[in-house]
Amino acid sequence: MKKSYVVFDFLKYSIPGKVVKGRNVILKMDGNPSFPNPDVPLNELKEATDILENSYLAAQRGGKEETARMHQAEEDWNYKMRLEALYAERMARLDEATILSAGFNVSKRAAPAQKTELSAEAGEKPSSVLLRRQAVPGAKAYLWQYCINKVSETEEGWSNSGATSKATVLLENLLPVTRYWFRVATVSIEGTSAYSEPVMHFVV
Repeated sequence: MKKSYVVFDFLKYSIPGKVVKGRNVILKMDGNPSFPNPDVPLNELKEATDILENSYLAAQRGGKEETARMHQAEEDWNYKMRLEALYAERMARLDEATILSAGFNVSKRAAPAQKTELSAEAGEKPSSVLLRRQAVPGAKAYLWQYCINKVSETEEGWSNSGATSKATVLLENLLPVTRYWFRVATVSIEGTSAYSEPVMHFVV
């Protein structure tokens, strides 16, 4: 049996991506019999993830002080997630399926989608967002979706915001002072891909 190791790819995620990753790990490890006593208790990891998200939102509307708090929260989150990943690897005894059940990726399954993260930035007009994804060779269309306030755990919670032939889209007339989550899938002759990791943007 080949040995599998945890990939610390989450350290390279954007802060919104880290928030999604942290919550996914918490969800998958909670009640998982393979991980009865995490090195970082799940309530502590949840607290660190909540602080990271809130400090990120504050930094979007604040100045240097808020940005410094955000970086401090990110360092704390990185530290706790490293410990949790090492715990998962140790308890899994390098078994791929067990590591994956904790929400972490393994060394031989580096997902190409993680190299082409979706990004969101404020548009030129108020209440608008520009979404960008690295172009995918052979893609015929890009399908864009969003949800409001928090990441939906069901497909029904996501709303379609259109399809484009290019890997960018400008969304306008969004609700101001609202937290949006976005994701995108690609369509090719092979079919429709899975949706990307969601990214968050606070619309002002």
